[in-house]
Amino acid sequence: MATRGTGYSHSGELTRTVHGGDWQGAVDRYGWRVDEILDFSANINPLGPPAGVLAVLKENLAAIQRYPDPASRRFKEALASSTQLETGSLIAANGAVELIYLVLQVLKPQRVLVSEPTFSEYHRAARAAGAGVVTITLDPEADFSFDLERWRRELPGVQLAFICNPDNPTGRLLAPNILQEVVNCCQAAGVFLVVDESFLDFIPNGEEYSLARLAATRPGLLILHSLTKIYALPGLRLGYGVGHPELVSRLETGRDPWSVNILAQMAGVIALGETGYIKETQALIGREKEFLWQHLAKLAGFQPYNPEVNFILTRILDDRLAAPVLAELLARRGILIRDCSSFPGLGPHYFRVAVRDRQANERLLAALGELVAGIPASEP
Repeated sequence: MATRGTGYSHSGELTRTVHGGDWQGAVDRYGWRVDEILDFSANINPLGPPAGVLAVLKENLAAIQRYPDPASRRFKEALASSTQLETGSLIAANGAVELIYLVLQVLKPQRVLVSEPTFSEYHRAARAAGAGVVTITLDPEADFSFDLERWRRELPGVQLAFICNPDNPTGRLLAPNILQEVVNCCQAAGVFLVVDESFLDFIPNGEEYSLARLAATRPGLLILHSLTKIYALPGLRLGYGVGHPELVSRLETGRDPWSVNILAQMAGVIALGETGYIKETQALIGREKEFLWQHLAKLAGFQPYNPEVNFILTRILDDRLAAPVLAELLARRGILIRDCSSFPGLGPHYFRVAVRDRQANERLLAALGELVAGIPASEP
């Protein structure tokens, strides 16, 4: 099941893009109630929004009759306190995706470099801005390891590059020394670098991998961060970027002044103070990703990649079962997974599942086990 809209093909033509989280499609097609659906297709915190966030939203519903603060002052102050960065280096956003499109529209690069498979909006936003895209396809047999030498060779003639760390959908996490090499290569080549850190909060020592402090002082580097995933707020849309103040000022002049709605700003202020919630989330994900990965590996015909974060990319080894078919069979049971056929560099035998709580994970594993057991034996 997937949300569909405009996207791209390998030739650069606009096609249809696919994302997870299409609960409405499941409701319409299969007749499920929303509370009956187990959604593994979207990588959202299984704890749900913090209690304090829900309380502030309920208490301030009448605020929707006012315009939101175009400068997001209170939210940026809370961000500055949380990140220990100056407000001038921070830009609030309607989710990290807004900044992906915004930086391309403002900087107007002619060619953009992307390693695939990765988040499809980098490629789509580049095409929307009129840029050509240079792609590096990572090797699944090498666990999608980042190819630094190939990256270095492709930089000439490129003006902007994207890195997703941890990567979506592979879950690969670049070590700090590799990240520094990437930054140095881009700086030497005069290539603007965008690093998407939207899933770092799910890692207990995630700050060790963050380039946010460097981005605040160095032109040519922008860090993206989503708050919708870690705080389970995808319906509100909230994120931020970190960059040199001159860059932030340029981005501010090119954006919608009211892109971050008033309730999202309020929710963000409260969420950023929920340090206990973050620790609880990291502990839950740490336990459950190991449980889910190990049990997926025990199922015949599946090869899950060892997860770094809160989702697991899995390869289907049985040629008789494709990911779109598996997604359909599970959707009929009220379980949504992310069919990864649309990710360049993957194909029809890959799917991704979010890490959820034990009860949900066990239900997914049981359903997968039943489906695998029902596949007829291969011809001798």
